Amino acid sequence: MSGKLVATAALVAVVLIGGAVFATFWLLGQPVPLAGSSETMAGSSATLPTVGEDPGEEPAELTPGLTRVRLYVLDASGTSLTTETEEIPSDATLQQQSRDVIRLLIRRSAAFPPELELRDVFITSQGVAYVDFSQELVENHPGGSSAEELTVYGLSNTLLANFPTIKLVRILVEGREIQSIAGHLDLTVPYGRAPNYLNPPSERSELPNDTN
Repeated sequence: MSGKLVATAALVAVVLIGGAVFATFWLLGQPVPLAGSSETMAGSSATLPTVGEDPGEEPAELTPGLTRVRLYVLDASGTSLTTETEEIPSDATLQQQSRDVIRLLIRRSAAFPPELELRDVFITSQGVAYVDFSQELVENHPGGSSAEELTVYGLSNTLLANFPTIKLVRILVEGREIQSIAGHLDLTVPYGRAPNYLNPPSERSELPNDTN
């Protein structure tokens, strides 16, 4: 009997030791959690793009403190308007932002004489923006009805597109009302959106009876 007890005790000891060794190796050999588990998703979602996502398709982020504006400038053909984007300070007043936008437009659009200066902008409570230019607007403008239209509507489109408060635009020269820039458009009245045929092709309305 004593021999059988010794043998049984030895067998139990071997089983216990073997189980302990197996458990140790099992714990050490546990794999890292697979992708898709809650731990992996939490750690990787902030750094890895979603499958199928092209980072190049994301719009460029705005510079902090700036807002994006759209300028209606003369296109390469010189017969209609096209758009360009720029950034201006977002914490400025409406009047200051409108000044910034008009000065950018003057620099970027060939519809305005290069020597032209913006004197000031006044915006009424009714949403009419009075834009006061220097004398060069009249003296150095190339003339022609189309060129005059593109100057006036490039300005009005730009202001109306970027500032919902502004509904109409009046043009002044040296603080005074003028009859016309080059003898074609009546500047004693305010102007709004450009006619369909002057707008960028992507913004032209598709009207069945549109003759423009």
